[in-house]
Amino acid sequence: MVRLSASILFTTCVLACGGSSLPPAKVADTQSSISAAAAVGADQNPQAALHLKMARDQLSEAQGLIDSGKNDEARLVLERANADAEVALMITREAQASESVKKTQAEVNALQNDALQNNALQNNALQNRNQ
Repeated sequence: MVRLSASILFTTCVLACGGSSLPPAKVADTQSSISAAAAVGADQNPQAALHLKMARDQLSEAQGLIDSGKNDEARLVLERANADAEVALMITREAQASESVKKTQAEVNALQNDALQNNALQNNALQNRNQ
């Protein structure tokens, strides 16, 4: 009997807590993710821009669902929007990091070439002195 009461109480709590009300923070979190992706330049990368557009479209769709009282569906759409915004952010950061690596590698190569040229000049100067 105690187990049955505990099970009923637990089920009631789960249903009450997992109800269809959508916390405003969920929308704000998604908007924040979209803003973060846009702030790092996701619109400038075609692949990231696609995910950012999908996130924005899904946010609009979710807001329409919220207005229609379809909070459960809105929650799922907001999760997709948030995921797409995060993907856009990651793609943009990866592209920026890759570009930074290429730039740094080019600088290293230039320094190595300068060092080789300086070494060659020094060797020539030493050979000229010894002659």
